[in-house]
Amino acid sequence: MLTTLRAKRLLVSRQDPDTRRYSCVGELRLDGDDYVFTYDKAADRALPGLPLGRVHRGAELFPIFAERVVHPQRPDHDRALELLGLGPEAGPFEVLAVSGGRRTGDTYELTPLPEPGGVELPFLVHGIRHLADHERAMLGDLRPGDLLSLAHEPTNPFNERAVLVTRSGARLGYVPDPLVEYIHALTRHDYTVTVERVNPPEAGFHMRLLVVLRGVMDADAVVGADSATDGCGRRDGFA
Repeated sequence: MLTTLRAKRLLVSRQDPDTRRYSCVGELRLDGDDYVFTYDKAADRALPGLPLGRVHRGAELFPIFAERVVHPQRPDHDRALELLGLGPEAGPFEVLAVSGGRRTGDTYELTPLPEPGGVELPFLVHGIRHLADHERAMLGDLRPGDLLSLAHEPTNPFNERAVLVTRSGARLGYVPDPLVEYIHALTRHDYTVTVERVNPPEAGFHMRLLVVLRGVMDADAVVGADSATDGCGRRDGFA
């Protein structure tokens, strides 16, 4: 089970369904007990209920994000959080940080933004639907705590900065594209990537494999990653 997440900032991005290119929408953060959403300076398309040109603050999670969190009164609430490696007491921000707020056929994604210092970064591995059958079959052999590796894939036809998640050289999927530059920065130091949870196929490709990266992020590396992505993963990649 995941420990309490330290993430206080979530990057909100949108993926073009045709080009797979990500564009930055803005940032959702916790400020005390308030939720604050700020648009990226280049954003030109408003989220429902959140007009452009202003900072949005509220004691309740904004509906566009709240609808991506399973309601506590739903009978499958505890099971849904279990698939994310979270306990039933996890709050909405924690759920969004791990799940990415992804929904079938949807184009929005939320990813935690690493802060300087020690980092514990959980993420659902992307691109599993694009693996060969024998590669997907390897997921069934994984167990919580298993050590995995990351590998830069400069020959990737969609993104020369793509980062693979591997085991013994075999592909298991990809780091979420909006996180790629931060992962490149994190891997300058010693790090580990471990399996947190492997879910059954019926959970869906996007929920099959939950991993946790632990390492150290330098303050200048955070600035560099933000600069390289304009604050968002504006690059091609798998989903």
